This record gives sequence, C-alpha cells and structure tokens, in this order.
Amino acid sequence: AATGRARPMGEVYSRDFKGDASSHKAWMDERRSRISSKRSIKVALKDMDVTIKGDKATVKFHQSYSADSLNVSSRKTLELVKSGSRWVITREATS
Repeated sequence: AATGRARPMGEVYSRDFKGDASSHKAWMDERRSRISSKRSIKVALKDMDVTIKGDKATVKFHQSYSADSLNVSSRKTLELVKSGSRWVITREATS
C-alpha cells in the first residue's frame, strides 16, 4: 500500500462540500472533532477504479478503516473536480 503525508482536509475537499451538515464549516468542524478524538487511525484502500472526463473524475474503491476499537470495511465513491492545479472532492458516498 502506498503511504505519504496526508494533506489537510481543507485542501482535499471542495469549499462547497458539506456532506450531511448544514454548511461546509459545520461539516469541517464535526469531521475535525471526530478525527482528533481518535488515538490512531489506519486507512487501507484497494480495488481502485478511476474515471476522468475533462475536469471531473470519479474514484471507486474498497476502504478498510480502523480507529481505536472501530473497524469498518466499505465501498466508497468519490466525485472530484479540478480546481486550478489540484483535484478536490465534491461528493462522497459509502455503500
């Protein structure tokens, strides 16, 4: 599995992304709180499929997520758009 420095969430998600929250700021605050409360987090990705059409991309993969006593495996789909020289997440779904 590839490893590297994680980019800050503000660089990865579109400023319009809000998940199930009322605003992007509310989503970021809730997400930071949930992540910072964990002693350790481990994420592994496999079976990745990337489709790029112009300035939009869809990424589908299987994610194994472990944090403290929580262990979850799921299929995730991310939709991204190119913003300047980088790609940002505009939507994510888990099944």
